[in-house]
Amino acid sequence: MDMPEFLYLVSFLLTVFVAFLFLRYLYWGFISRRYYWKKLDLLSAQQVMEEAHKKAMPIPHFSVMIPARDEAEVIANTIEHLAALNYPHNQYEIVVITDGKELDSKKNNMNKITTQDVVEEKIREFATRSNMPTLKNVVVPYDFEGRIGGVCLGREVTSTKARALNYGLKFICAETTICSFFDAESRPEKNILLHLANRYIATSGKQKLWQGPVFQVRNFYQLGPLNKVIALYQALAHEWYLPILMRYIPFLGGTNLHIEHELLLKIGGYDHTILSEDLELGVRAYLETEEWPEYIPLVSTEQTPATYKAYYRQRLRWGSGHLQVFDKLNSAKGYPNHLRLPLLRTLFWKGHAQWYLYQALALIPLSFFILATQGKVEPNMIPGAIRSTFSLFAPLYFSFTFYLFYRYRKYINFSVAPNGLLRFLPVLQLAVLPIVGFFIILPFTSALVLRALHRQPKVWVKTPRTQEVRTKTIS
Repeated sequence: MDMPEFLYLVSFLLTVFVAFLFLRYLYWGFISRRYYWKKLDLLSAQQVMEEAHKKAMPIPHFSVMIPARDEAEVIANTIEHLAALNYPHNQYEIVVITDGKELDSKKNNMNKITTQDVVEEKIREFATRSNMPTLKNVVVPYDFEGRIGGVCLGREVTSTKARALNYGLKFICAETTICSFFDAESRPEKNILLHLANRYIATSGKQKLWQGPVFQVRNFYQLGPLNKVIALYQALAHEWYLPILMRYIPFLGGTNLHIEHELLLKIGGYDHTILSEDLELGVRAYLETEEWPEYIPLVSTEQTPATYKAYYRQRLRWGSGHLQVFDKLNSAKGYPNHLRLPLLRTLFWKGHAQWYLYQALALIPLSFFILATQGKVEPNMIPGAIRSTFSLFAPLYFSFTFYLFYRYRKYINFSVAPNGLLRFLPVLQLAVLPIVGFFIILPFTSALVLRALHRQPKVWVKTPRTQEVRTKTIS
């Protein structure tokens, strides 16, 4: 076998491997549909209350917590959506946690509308409307140190999501059973609290952690070409892959996350020093109490960062946070090894190893394409029928990507789309699929490289939003 033949053989085997990964994803979709999505029952508040009565349990009280810094453009719509959830309004509250530093910024611009301004206006409005949940605005002091029960230090402390949530926990209702966490632009399904209450009652309070899927496709028409593809595949990952992943990792995301209040206090709340405070919370909850989160197939829609630069910074933070959690677990010798070591190995495989593997898979085809144009690859060593069979996967990948737009269209805000058939022209940008694989994984491999160079990000950076308009969907 000469070198051109060898190179083509390697290229062909990689094609087969990518096809295997694609077919495996389809299999995960089948498993997720069968064991999670199809088991979602239609519920009413009356049914949940009757079940609670049978078990002599009170219906759970929820504190829906939303960290919101510089979110004046989106927070009003989010509050309205949460206030319309299908759950007894006297059994949940909405707690918006804002940042005192945002108020300070108004001193230099008195015309600026802050998140606090919007929330306080909604509080006054709610007071004039009937059947509304309690709405609170909790302002985090500029000098709060970050821990649950922490103190104010008299000097400015870096703002982080975990710090804000730990502070906000002091102000929730004393009757709260479950804390639900959403981002400032989240739109969860109307029945989400109802289903969580049902699961809590059905398990007699034994299940204490839940994580739901997040479809970041709502601002599809406000995204660049790369981010359009990224948004669709992120939604697919949360629908098909996340239920599988949560069998191996106690994964918690930063939104559509729900945890029993007592458990959250027991483990000391969030670690405000970690960039991926949500993953760290799930890992710590498992190691300290052996509680494992349950996947709940109720969607919350959100935004994907509009530009690739914003996407890169967000995912770089996520990747760096994953590595922080790995390093923290690796050095935490106080936990039982039968719990710690298997989890450590899984975090390595789902992080370090897979990021390098997928980055290589994205780079190698380009390398072989360049070699082929130079005549350095010999395809004739593989029978033509086999080559033709696997060549069909390329149009299949494209077709599947366009199908994802159809699949998730009901979660997309079409009010910002062009009118008529022109609304489908931006969908043609999904044709950038061949190069997206490289850019999807790049922030995560960058996190590995920066960590090796001791230059990894250490400060939480807020992800910018796209401006919200009235949501309008098509079926």
